[in-house]
Amino acid sequence: MSISADDVNALTDFYTAIGMRLVVNMGRMSILELRGGTHLIIQAGEAGVATLDLIVDEIDDTRALLEDHGAAAGTIQRGKPHDRFVATDPEGNTLVVNSNHAIGVV
Repeated sequence: MSISADDVNALTDFYTAIGMRLVVNMGRMSILELRGGTHLIIQAGEAGVATLDLIVDEIDDTRALLEDHGAAAGTIQRGKPHDRFVATDPEGNTLVVNSNHAIGVV
């Protein structure tokens, strides 16, 4: 998956600060790795048009982490099988964050 940013370096710093692993940063493009091997490509271009769906183990902690690093996070909606909230990263991209509903180690 890929997203665009006005400031590739700043958005790369945001996503690494919230736990994604940096593979490479080439200035106008960077590649990060999410758990499970999915790659996120951040490239220079029109910001704020992407939507990322994320599943996390600790939704309350994740919401706090996102806010600590500059995201605007909405209220957590509690439900079954997921709790969820919507956030906006510092470049205006939408993050739909759901709690993990799997039982045991995934």
